[in-house]
Amino acid sequence: MPRRPRSAAPRRAIVPSCPTVTHEAPDAPDTILVEGTPLAVHPGPVAARWSRAAAAKGFDIAARVIDRLHLALCCRTCGHVFACRISVLTVAQPICHACLEARRSDTAIRAALVYLGRDPQSTAYGFYRARCGHVLRRQYEIIIRVAEGLTGLRCETCFAAREAAIAAKHGWTRIGPDPEGNPNYHLYRHVCGTERRLARANLSWGQVDCPGCGQSWSARESRIYLLDLRHDGRHFLKLGYSAHPTKRHRHQLGLPKGAAVRVLRELVMPTGAAACAAETRMHRDLCRSFPDAVVPQAEFADMLNVTREIYRPALRAEIEARLDALAARIEAAPSGSAVASEEGGATRSAAESAPVSAADS
Repeated sequence: MPRRPRSAAPRRAIVPSCPTVTHEAPDAPDTILVEGTPLAVHPGPVAARWSRAAAAKGFDIAARVIDRLHLALCCRTCGHVFACRISVLTVAQPICHACLEARRSDTAIRAALVYLGRDPQSTAYGFYRARCGHVLRRQYEIIIRVAEGLTGLRCETCFAAREAAIAAKHGWTRIGPDPEGNPNYHLYRHVCGTERRLARANLSWGQVDCPGCGQSWSARESRIYLLDLRHDGRHFLKLGYSAHPTKRHRHQLGLPKGAAVRVLRELVMPTGAAACAAETRMHRDLCRSFPDAVVPQAEFADMLNVTREIYRPALRAEIEARLDALAARIEAAPSGSAVASEEGGATRSAAESAPVSAADS
């Protein structure tokens, strides 16, 4: 449906036609129809200041209803009658629900939606029908932003179907949400039966491999390592993961020839994906819990070709404890479970190696 230009003239105002008080029987109480419901008319007088306040705010007073605290207001724009507390009329701006719903409907049209009505569970949400035919529950403020072109709108049902099609294209089936509660991940099952957490972005590009039958680095065995680095009076710890930790520190870190390197710990992980995920979580937790132990890049820029993940030696006990906890958690997990496949199925610690000079390597 074509959008109505913003500059178009507003809807023509409806000539107000306020209802009158009706008498159902000679001895029956006076009633007035308010939003489809007959309400009893309160016999008290209508103060002049109430009438002036109503007129200033676009309403007429049809009657006093329910009790001494309420009025029946008639909207001068659409003729809708609704009940309103006297205190609201005198100190605030009453809202005509019919006009409000009409504005929401117009906003939905500009956002290429059909407004279906309010959500009875929340005053901030409404129901809309999208072009695909599915019903969406959205905040009114979001729909306003969509109508103004400030954001987009996505149908969850269609999005899930597209994700399922993409997953099937790469041999995966989505079986549920992420066990760790990360909205950017889902739990998938490969055609071989292996289950794994996958980032939705990686899956969309096909940058995933099965830890059970895959052949890439993410499916092959890897290790989480802890290195002790010393050079020119400086002493650091390096936590990382690699399929070959020795090759990593000898040929890939860019250490000076005079640097002394000692492998303090190795934890075997069955896949590179599991090692990457566990190491990333560990770095995140360490940086949040011990920010003072994180070494700024300026202190090691001339010694290492990495930009982060370097710690003070005082943090060694904490890192070792976290590696021990990871090893225990993996050992306790059933073989083939989601935890085991994501964090490892076999672990072992490497004994501390003797210091190795970069020049010797």
